[in-house]
Amino acid sequence: MPVKSLLKSVKKPVFWAVVIACIFAAVILYITIHLIHDSYQSTAFDLGLFTQELRNTLQGNILYSPAIGGSQFAYHFSPVLLLLVPVYWLFPHAQMLLVVQGLLLAFGGYLIYVIAREYNYSHRAALILEGLYFINPLVWGVALFDFHEVAFAVPALLIMFLGMKKRNWLFIILGLVIALATKEDVVVALGVFGFVLMVFDYFKHKKLERISIVIFCSAILTYGLSSIITHLATGGAHSQLLAYLTLRYAYIGQPLSVAVPWALATIFCWSTLYLIGAFLLPLALLPLLTPKWVIPALVILLSGILSTDYSQHGMLLQYPAAAVPFLFMAFIEVLPKTVRDPQIQAIVEKTHHRIVTYSIIPLVIISLMFIAGGRIRLASLPDAHDSAINQVIAFVPDNATVTASNIIFPHLCARTDIYLDALEGNELAPPGGVMKDYWGFPDYDTEYVIFDTGNDPVTASNINIIMKQYQYTLIKNIDGVVLYRLNS
Repeated sequence: MPVKSLLKSVKKPVFWAVVIACIFAAVILYITIHLIHDSYQSTAFDLGLFTQELRNTLQGNILYSPAIGGSQFAYHFSPVLLLLVPVYWLFPHAQMLLVVQGLLLAFGGYLIYVIAREYNYSHRAALILEGLYFINPLVWGVALFDFHEVAFAVPALLIMFLGMKKRNWLFIILGLVIALATKEDVVVALGVFGFVLMVFDYFKHKKLERISIVIFCSAILTYGLSSIITHLATGGAHSQLLAYLTLRYAYIGQPLSVAVPWALATIFCWSTLYLIGAFLLPLALLPLLTPKWVIPALVILLSGILSTDYSQHGMLLQYPAAAVPFLFMAFIEVLPKTVRDPQIQAIVEKTHHRIVTYSIIPLVIISLMFIAGGRIRLASLPDAHDSAINQVIAFVPDNATVTASNIIFPHLCARTDIYLDALEGNELAPPGGVMKDYWGFPDYDTEYVIFDTGNDPVTASNINIIMKQYQYTLIKNIDGVVLYRLNS
């Protein structure tokens, strides 16, 4: 009987969509957990901070992080993180966040299949679209860089779009509420989307549809609420949410003679072409033919192009996440119209439909090229030095206060109050960020301090001299990874 049930399941079209999604989830979890996190390529910003915030939420401090000296709400509007609190209570590990993110992105691919079927795509064509999603460089950019709450926006927006197609208000509201709760960047994209829908509704039907009004007004109200909450979370001081604008767009507030050349140099550079290519080439530029869907994605693209922060401008990290659903909806809607074009149909008939198969090959190659140029290059099996770090941090007791480097931080944040070191040479050290007042050693005498000297005797000697001056004692040294404890 179980065999017959399995055979019936295999024959169902949806079975293979689920299988493909599960394969992607398994691959991405193996890479992110074993080949990146276990080999010390994950970072405090942001896997460590999110883990630390969930740990402190369970202790009564809502989304509080000692390392940033405040609540997540002071920097970003992300109440969706509260959904992870019960999950973290069951699985209190940083890896849990990587699992959640991988499953969210995998579910997004399955939703692409479901939406394609709603648009009357064949089972095979819908599977191909799902496959294109799973090799899209924007998806991999989100998946490979730690954990970020914006990953929730991908399935949330797709659920909302599915509800719009099916006229199902439950799906619309569910997807909209979750998407609005992810991050202020997503709220802006939804505001743009709602406004564009209203414009298209007016010119097409001479009236406004309820859904466009709901999306637009919800985005406006949410952004206003996020501004108030972030202002309150900073104790009424200058909102750190606004401070991030000056970090992302450093020419803001500068004299025109400085700002204009700086902005132009930011826009007209090779990394801008890289971003544009990653957004549009894997989908053959076709989303540009459906402005209703693609404009919000282009706004997200523009926010990256204008940014002076290289992590946002020149790398495929978490920033384009919310653009993915819009780009694929544009692609899904425009593709049938393109195929029905008389000239395209004539070419297809002359090539006996081989052109359809051949057109997929360059899309796959382009996607893989962008993926290969991203953080996938950091993936590697844990080595002996990684094992040494594991042995050293095992000596740190639970609930201790610790100072450690950016890459060691995520491995201790679930069981200690950990801070980043502010010694010269740390790429995140002051005055690099808005959180510069909350660094660990030497600004704050934590109970333990960990350094990775890289087996350099000069570095080890210099660190030892400094630590003795601050009344720390060396208690462990394995393969150049040293652990100091405060004498008191």
